[in-house]
Amino acid sequence: MPPSDSQLNARDRFELLSAYLDGEVTASERKQVEEWLSTDPAVQQLHARLLKLRHAFRSLPAPAPVQSVERTVDQVLAKVDRRPKFRLVWGGAAIAAAVLGAVSLFSVRQPQMAQVEPTQQPTVQAKEQPVVTDDLMVALDRPVVSIKVANTQPGSRNRN
Repeated sequence: MPPSDSQLNARDRFELLSAYLDGEVTASERKQVEEWLSTDPAVQQLHARLLKLRHAFRSLPAPAPVQSVERTVDQVLAKVDRRPKFRLVWGGAAIAAAVLGAVSLFSVRQPQMAQVEPTQQPTVQAKEQPVVTDDLMVALDRPVVSIKVANTQPGSRNRN
């Protein structure tokens, strides 16, 4: 459904009128434009200007060709004939690159690694500190969070 007249601005009306002249409108849009043409003098004037412009464009002579049709055809065919040669060259280069890559990838030689003599790293001696186990034992004996003991008898199900 086309928008109402109040929703259309001048640009939208122009676009719809232009589409009407080109035959690119729906039946409801055609009805709306024909209603405008019968009631709105501004649309009538715009319609007349667009018709004059359309007629002027159609009556313009076609520009004379810069070169003959035969010469244009010869140039096009020459370009078409060169394309397979370029494809052959690029295709050959691509195949050669693929073969070279495959040969280098599946080479039978073992990769050579750089040999570095190990050097002695300086070592740092940690100072021994006495470990207090009493605090740890207390924490293990009395956990912060209580954990429920699961029923481990066969055949029984734990339902939570």
